Amino acid sequence: MEAAAHLTTLLTMLADRPVVLAMVIVLATFVLEDLATVTVALLAAHMVIGGSLALGALVAGTVLGDLALYLGARLAGHTRLVRGMLAQPFVRPASAWLRRNGVGVVIVARFVPGLRLPVFAGAGSVRMPFDRFAVTIFLSTLVWTPGLFWAVRALGVQNPALSGGQSLGVLAGAVVLFIGVPRLVKALSRRALEKATATKTPGALPAAC
Repeated sequence: MEAAAHLTTLLTMLADRPVVLAMVIVLATFVLEDLATVTVALLAAHMVIGGSLALGALVAGTVLGDLALYLGARLAGHTRLVRGMLAQPFVRPASAWLRRNGVGVVIVARFVPGLRLPVFAGAGSVRMPFDRFAVTIFLSTLVWTPGLFWAVRALGVQNPALSGGQSLGVLAGAVVLFIGVPRLVKALSRRALEKATATKTPGALPAAC
């Protein structure tokens, strides 16, 4: 809440400087992507900042941040330390599973905040093709970010009397609902990974008939 309050104050101060405002929004997505989206959508709902500019900056910042994370992990994959970690017997099955199911896993991670860092970094470290990763990120972001933005903005417009912590509290409910289904997908994906790891790990016991 404190971070949202600080971001709200900063963006409000920059409302009449669109170029700087867009740059700050892009940078904010690098640190707290969904919080930035909720905060910006609320300000757009109250007509403090322009909606089109805000949404464009959010999408651009989200895509750039994810690509930077992927590229950083891919470069780190050339180091001896990371190569050694990926070569461990208990890591190889998970890496192979990520290579086979990269697109689907990246899409799931786009909609589940807690998965983004490990999945996007993992995609880079196992050298998932850049064009495939980039297209997947771009298309999934075009669904997630505008969807969350418009949902929060609509809620803010319908409740113009709410402000500050009250608005954020109400909007937090929207965020919870928005990520409810992806949480279920996350659990199913984790089961699939555990099953694949158990099956591929050398010495694993065969499944009972």
